[in-house]
Amino acid sequence: MIDEEDHRALPAPPWQRVPKRTAGRRRDPITRDAIVQAAVRLLDEEGLDALSMRRIAEELDTGAASLYWHVGSKDGLLDLIFDHVIGEVEVPKPEPQRWQEQLKGVARATRAVILRHRDIVRISIGRIPMGPNGLRIAEGLFGILRAGGIPDQLAVTAQRLLFAIVNGFTLDETTELGVGIEGPADEQTADAARAYIAELPAERFPNLIAVAEHFHSADNDQSFELLIDLFVDGLAARASRREAPLPRPR
Repeated sequence: MIDEEDHRALPAPPWQRVPKRTAGRRRDPITRDAIVQAAVRLLDEEGLDALSMRRIAEELDTGAASLYWHVGSKDGLLDLIFDHVIGEVEVPKPEPQRWQEQLKGVARATRAVILRHRDIVRISIGRIPMGPNGLRIAEGLFGILRAGGIPDQLAVTAQRLLFAIVNGFTLDETTELGVGIEGPADEQTADAARAYIAELPAERFPNLIAVAEHFHSADNDQSFELLIDLFVDGLAARASRREAPLPRPR
């Protein structure tokens, strides 16, 4: 976990929303860390749509101006919230013979953190994780990938794709529409899909009808394990072939 001292010890990335402070010393006892912790607590309880600077200020019994002095803007606060939450992800020291299992372990840990914090995956969209915790996780992941013999260019792409996969999967899991959520409603949806497909003309949809019997309530844990198995196995296979590096986008 990274605290406020760690934030001050590292230079801010160029895209981070930092507060523009006027001269003079604040006497407000509220700290940036207290603001972030209150915001995370409200995010978990009430969701992103209800999270506002005014609501956080009420929670801390202060004015919104105090929050802006510490975090600059709501976007700046969301950057801090995101980095604070992903600080719960632990990345092990590289073990070359276990790099594939270690990579899968980081994916599982990231999913678990997302599922513990309501709407954090929505906050992650479009954000570059380069706060202190984001840097720590990236450094650890590249250590695992490089120890496993993954070429550097492929490692950069793999690191980005790993989080894209986890975020995409958990976005479905956590949506309010109920997609990917296990339970009676999900089973009813599967039953309805099978019944509908059974009525389709067989000459036009022979393959869809053939596989419809396997439509059932999703087991998210099993589905996620299959997804990361396919990703890591494919990554290992590509690295072992020592193919030409990935083409650079034009």
